[in-house]
Amino acid sequence: MNKPFWTVRVLFLLALGCAAGMARPAHAQVLATEAWSRATPPGATTAVGYMLLTNTSGEERKLLKIVSPVCDMVSVHRSSVDSQGVSRMWPVGSLKIDAGASVRFEPNGLHLMFTGIKAPFQAGTKVPLVLRFEGDDQDITVQLEVRPLVPAATDVHAHNIQ
Repeated sequence: MNKPFWTVRVLFLLALGCAAGMARPAHAQVLATEAWSRATPPGATTAVGYMLLTNTSGEERKLLKIVSPVCDMVSVHRSSVDSQGVSRMWPVGSLKIDAGASVRFEPNGLHLMFTGIKAPFQAGTKVPLVLRFEGDDQDITVQLEVRPLVPAATDVHAHNIQ
């Protein structure tokens, strides 16, 4: 074969490789830390989960999907307690995390809602969770540590009253 044919072929393959590299979305780094849940009482069909999500990338990230093999559905909810002590909870349509920002899931705030749990969450076990963000090329796997339903007496802040 002649040199021009091979030169054109090599240049074509290099161009194709560069185009494929540009078309593939870059993995945006979202870190999940401090992941935990509460144990559930026997017969419960729902559970909650908490964590800290930190977007270490330079662009906004949108949470598209959450799944877990331990339940039928996982969704994001927000709850609050008003001045009268009445608690309300509602689903959050979508969750976006700004570049360099963190979002904390915590009691009386943003949280994960597990619906249709297949077995009670037991203290000392882990609950697997998979998060998918828009534009990411891989899922984020999280293990939520299941804590006791009622904190131990040593976990509660106490004052010495004399």
